[in-house]
Amino acid sequence: MPEISSWSQRSNRGKAPLLVGIALFFVLVLLLLLAPSSAWAVTLTTPYPDLSVQAGQSVNLDLRVADTVTRRVDLSLQNVPTGWEANITGGGYTVRAVMVNPDDPSRLTLKLTVPADAAEKDYTFQVVARTTEGTTTLPITVTVSKIAGVATKLEAEYSSLKGPATATYNFQLTLRNDTQQPRTYNLSVSGPENWTTTLKPSGATQETPTVTVEAQSSQRLNLEVKPGPDVTIGTYDVVVTASGGGEEVSAPLQVTITGTYTLSVTTPDGRLNFDIKARDTTRMPLVVTNKGTGPLLGVKLSATVPSGWKVTFDPLTIDVLPPNQEQTAYIVLTPAEDAIAGDYVVSVSARADQAVAQEQLRVTVKTSTLWGVIGVIIAVAAIVILGLIFRRFGHR
Repeated sequence: MPEISSWSQRSNRGKAPLLVGIALFFVLVLLLLLAPSSAWAVTLTTPYPDLSVQAGQSVNLDLRVADTVTRRVDLSLQNVPTGWEANITGGGYTVRAVMVNPDDPSRLTLKLTVPADAAEKDYTFQVVARTTEGTTTLPITVTVSKIAGVATKLEAEYSSLKGPATATYNFQLTLRNDTQQPRTYNLSVSGPENWTTTLKPSGATQETPTVTVEAQSSQRLNLEVKPGPDVTIGTYDVVVTASGGGEEVSAPLQVTITGTYTLSVTTPDGRLNFDIKARDTTRMPLVVTNKGTGPLLGVKLSATVPSGWKVTFDPLTIDVLPPNQEQTAYIVLTPAEDAIAGDYVVSVSARADQAVAQEQLRVTVKTSTLWGVIGVIIAVAAIVILGLIFRRFGHR
């Protein structure tokens, strides 16, 4: 009996470690089943978690939300600096949550605008992704400095132009890509209501909403601006914007309208036909009117007349013609020596730097009455002479 008892004790001692190992195995499996799996954790990433910008600059950062299961992920921003504008967008909407597809990570955009008075220092805020199982945080650091890592520049050769309301204004701009990769930029123009703007690459015949600029290269752009039909005197803002590669740059432009200019030339009573005598010099009044809102300077008069005619004006030039004012000038016409009776056309022009007016006058040349009387006398005398001749020689 003592030997059997001793063997039983040894057998029990051999089973104890085995039982302990089995128990630990089941405990470990239980912990793995009950604990949240790291494989289910949401991942939140951006290609640029640390970047430099200038005060007043706007940037767009790509965000990607991924998971191994399909579920809702709530998104938010924390510790955004005071005065900054920051929001998450997707599909053209402001986004506060996404449904994550494990086969296709959600792609979003973090739009960030730094205020123009932001101090030069480092700013850190967080993008937070939250599920029922926990929270994932993506810290983003933005350094505001005078010289930031700006890779795109948009500059105008002349940022301000001025002239009349009827003019067309042309701005020359340069879009530069200082990165090591080609970039495609979206182009847009904002201006006053009812104005017409046309933006196209230099040399292109049609407007395009996008333009691709090669690495370390630039693209010239031409902007054509036509004021609206009811524009008044004043200064108007036009802004050209190019966005691409997470950057957005703008070129502010100005058009100053100095006035509207409408010039006319006619006769005092509006009649455009009159008579003149052959071989006589005739002086006729004209009315030159500025119907615009701005003064006309150096209005010069001229005329196109038939060959051999002479024409002068008094005065030849009107130094200043104020808006909504008129001035009388005189056209002095002398027909050619051999001008015969009939109708002739005289084209009169009034020309200033800002406007031009033209009018056609119908001039009827009439011969003198004295010559008509002399002609009648000659005809009568001829008849009388012929009669006398017939009477004298007719009786023979």
